[in-house]
Amino acid sequence: MNLVITNPAGYWALLGIPAVILIHFLQRQAKVLPISTLFLLAQTHRESVSGRRFDRITNSIPLWLQLILVLLLTWLLLEPRSVRPASVQQVAVVLDSSASMGVFRERLHEALSARLPGLRGTAARLELFIFESDPGKPTIFAGGEVEAALAAVAAWSPVAGAIDPTHALRLARSRINREGILIYVSDTPLETIPFDAQLLTIGEARTNCGFTGVAFEQRDGELFWKAVVRNYSDQARTRRWRTVFEDGSTGEARSVEIAGSGLATITSAFPTRGTRLRIVLDGDDFPLDDELPLVRPAPKTLRFWSNVSPKFATLSKRFEESFPRIEPVGTSSEADLTFISYDPLMPELPAGDSMIFVDETTRSRKYLRGGIVAGKHPLVDGLNWQSLLVRESIQLELNESDEVLLWQGPRPLIALRTSARFENPPRPDGEEETSAPPVPIRRVRQLIMNFDPTLSNAFKLPATVVLLHRFCDDLRNRKVAPEARNTETGQALEIATHTGPPAGPVRFTTFGPGGEPSGDRLITSDLRRDLRAPVTPGFFQITQGEQLLFESGAHFADTREADLRNCAAVDRISASSGQAVERNTREDRLWRVWTLLGLTALLLAWHYTKNQ
Repeated sequence: MNLVITNPAGYWALLGIPAVILIHFLQRQAKVLPISTLFLLAQTHRESVSGRRFDRITNSIPLWLQLILVLLLTWLLLEPRSVRPASVQQVAVVLDSSASMGVFRERLHEALSARLPGLRGTAARLELFIFESDPGKPTIFAGGEVEAALAAVAAWSPVAGAIDPTHALRLARSRINREGILIYVSDTPLETIPFDAQLLTIGEARTNCGFTGVAFEQRDGELFWKAVVRNYSDQARTRRWRTVFEDGSTGEARSVEIAGSGLATITSAFPTRGTRLRIVLDGDDFPLDDELPLVRPAPKTLRFWSNVSPKFATLSKRFEESFPRIEPVGTSSEADLTFISYDPLMPELPAGDSMIFVDETTRSRKYLRGGIVAGKHPLVDGLNWQSLLVRESIQLELNESDEVLLWQGPRPLIALRTSARFENPPRPDGEEETSAPPVPIRRVRQLIMNFDPTLSNAFKLPATVVLLHRFCDDLRNRKVAPEARNTETGQALEIATHTGPPAGPVRFTTFGPGGEPSGDRLITSDLRRDLRAPVTPGFFQITQGEQLLFESGAHFADTREADLRNCAAVDRISASSGQAVERNTREDRLWRVWTLLGLTALLLAWHYTKNQ
């Protein structure tokens, strides 16, 4: 039977044993009594003649009774409890998923190896759960073997950005009972932790230099990249960097000096024929920000066609020249975006993505009255329309499914129309339908300006320009076309893909430093909703069938994780609570017997001592 001592202070009672023995070394002085015979001398106890001083100890019943009393008292003060065979101590550990934890992986293994076994406490066995601070990640370990838990932690790689651990701590607390121990392991101390969590940090202050961002610019028809390097220390540092080209060749190594806690910019021309390159800094303790993979940016463009009356010609021309990534085309069939001026004589509106403006042929001097109210929609979120002045004009009849973005009084001023575009559209009445049902291949969006902008101050307002920019960006994001741009590690991606039965499978491929494929996986429709760039720096691409949809170089740019100056080691793990001890053990059922035996020994010792 396993016993647990709940009051170790009771061991101090054992000091009573030398005290009792010391007392029995002290002998009483003998009394001189004149008698007539000497036969009683054989029955007398040997006592000290000189008085109370150390002498040879005498074996006696009071001595042994007093020693037994001390032992029984010690046993009762120790409050021994027996371990329940089915008792379990639950421990939940939440590991900080941030990338800076990767610097201290060896210290993490040492700290958990030292602390986890002792957390079983008074229970018969340990039940251990290990989570990441990112609640969307799967459980790292669940079981009772400490060695298996340490092996799972050794295989874990923290590469995320800074994450608030509150949600993960809430989830971990829900998995264990009220007396369970909840521990948050990080590299940086925190002042307070919710849900009665205890803190264990395993970091130490270190210096680091790394890339924080990149930009591109055109100079004399040539593309230049500009990378920013940051120094995460208080002293100036010099770092060497080099360029690794797509064919594996390496440029000349150069040096950059960065002031303490400062920034420095390095720049060079992008190779004319290459589409990829890597800028590499000399290694340090935090390797994630020492490499900057870059691809030549190739954004998607919108092919633009204008079908407007002459009074909108100036507006159409300004749109072509001032809005980015707009490419004019000569026919509507080639266009991704069409400008349309509406008048009542128009037989029907075009079916493609478009911006529609009402064309009022008669001039009115009356302005619309009423309050201006914007709807809840990302296209108009945060825009101020209160200075908009609109004259009365004809209106385009809206459908019930149209979403009104802006009202003035009862009149809808701006609306968004969304409809489906079919692969095999339904036949008009009287024509024979095909056996296959219509298959929607994409959504068509039309921005309707339900007033004549030439009779208003709409294009003098920043809100109108921002609205048109947002609409163009939305169309560009929905367009299925190749695109190349640089991203950050773990960045959310929105990739437009073909839909319907003819659409091919979507694949996500990552590449190693030498350009060789290092990973390839199929992306289902469910996974596309949470598609993200790789969590480690490198090149990747997304394809559908034989078509390249997206190409990118992912780089690490989280400055909070790259700064290791505030890292420190702290251990705030406390022992099991009293409630946990009571739940996992049961009291000594014979404590009443030991108490009675102790009282009996006390009375007998007093009795024999009195009669001496």
